Amino acid sequence: MAGIVKDLLGLQYSENFLIEGIQEENVNLKLPQAKEVSAVVFGKVMDGENPVANATIKMFDASGQPYRHTMTNLDGEYTFSDVPAGTYSLGAVAEHYRLSDLQPVTLSGSDTTQINFSMVKDVSLALGTIAGVLLANLQSGGTAPLAGAKVTLQDIREEAVAVTYTADDGEFVFYDVADGIYLIMASADGYLTPSAMTVTITNGSIANVKFAMDIDTRTYKGTVSGVVKNSIGYVMPNCFVGLYQIVDDDMGGTREMLVATTKTNGAGQYLFGNVSGGKYLVKAKMNA
Repeated sequence: MAGIVKDLLGLQYSENFLIEGIQEENVNLKLPQAKEVSAVVFGKVMDGENPVANATIKMFDASGQPYRHTMTNLDGEYTFSDVPAGTYSLGAVAEHYRLSDLQPVTLSGSDTTQINFSMVKDVSLALGTIAGVLLANLQSGGTAPLAGAKVTLQDIREEAVAVTYTADDGEFVFYDVADGIYLIMASADGYLTPSAMTVTITNGSIANVKFAMDIDTRTYKGTVSGVVKNSIGYVMPNCFVGLYQIVDDDMGGTREMLVATTKTNGAGQYLFGNVSGGKYLVKAKMNA
């Protein structure tokens, strides 16, 4: 079988010119190097007997890096032309379908290769998604992401259907959410519980939400606790314990200011609650 005839130099054309009567026209042409013969990859994407329109066909190079992509037409057909010789892999994806397994192909300069895809819908991809960001309202003004908060998704009967926790940037997400009306509840230590946020999912829609929580000034404080023992390790019941805050003085230094007192219980334990932010130390003594 004879080999394929390839161009050596490409087609070139001159400017238009007019011949009137006896005259000579000098026309010189400079032919460009012919384009290297390249391969063609084509195929069809089907779901059973039905073509999958508007599917994305992605081509990756030999190292797995994205190279090119195209879309299928109404008949599920696609074509890549002018593909240089080499090794590639192709995958197909469409709305409500997962990415197919990648199909490898090695092309020479003049190949015409057909690669078809058979796809099956993933019903979970037709479900909805709720993505959100939870913020904290700062006492100094403004907001900041609230990490580690518990976010609960409730159905219209106020029954919990999913629970998650916010990431460091305050983000959270619920996926595979069936159509319906939902309530989003958030809770975090030291914060007031906000009113439930209502979200509606329709036809597998995506909902993006953002809300903030206020600091609960009653609980957004620390505690200091411990056990008092004597020098030989016995716990000391009914022992005086003082909580001292370290504050600035008028001389540019610091001083210790007693801000709370208590006494240990029968196990030598003490506890100070409702401690505001600051530097502290604890002192204890016991009279005879």
